[in-house]
Amino acid sequence: MSESDSFIQEVSEEVRRDAMFSAWRKYGPFVIAAVVIAVVGAAGKGWWDSSIATQKGELGGTMIAADVIEDPAEQATAFADVAASGEYGYPVLARIRQAAALAQAGELDAAVEAYEMVNASADADIRFRDLAELRILMLRSGTMPAPEMLARISPLTEEGSAWRAPALEFEAAAFLRNDEPSRAVESLRELLDLPNVLPTIAGRAQELIDAISATLPEASATGSEADTPSATAQDDVAQDGTEQEEKTE
Repeated sequence: MSESDSFIQEVSEEVRRDAMFSAWRKYGPFVIAAVVIAVVGAAGKGWWDSSIATQKGELGGTMIAADVIEDPAEQATAFADVAASGEYGYPVLARIRQAAALAQAGELDAAVEAYEMVNASADADIRFRDLAELRILMLRSGTMPAPEMLARISPLTEEGSAWRAPALEFEAAAFLRNDEPSRAVESLRELLDLPNVLPTIAGRAQELIDAISATLPEASATGSEADTPSATAQDDVAQDGTEQEEKTE
């Protein structure tokens, strides 16, 4: 390599170094800032995730502690505390458990009020809202007018409802209270047609169908016809009696 070529190469390298230093002086702080932000962001996300996991664990522990309380009234109070201060979906679960504990304690009005809070919560999962509605109807099944019961329980009996099976049972009971035994049988037969129905529920539904069907007018008419001899049979009996008298004579 000639001296001129060597000089040109040294000059070129010096120019490149100057350009790199100039670029670093201009953009270096931004690069450093971006790296720092990325590191801090990753560390912050890890801390946040850990914090949320810790809070969820604490709330879960509080739920478990409330669940093992034997006195229903005290248990309801413990779940109410979780529902009032909890996060991450725990308030809905705690409110449902609070309502169940209140019902167990005999405080039906307070239990219904707690279920209504779940039912009115727009943020709650539809399955929880439907469960709350079903539990309200169960608690009020003896006092709620049958037409109102049928109107409120109808959406829960539709296809796709998570609580369709128990809803159909209570719909059948409401139809009976409303003097519609035939429709009660229809609800129970619809229950039997559901997939994966528990044997105990299916057996209870079939027993109710048999009991209700035996009281229906068509069943009574069929039974009367079976118990009453036909005209031909009566004639046969009379004829046999006449022949017997002739033989005796």
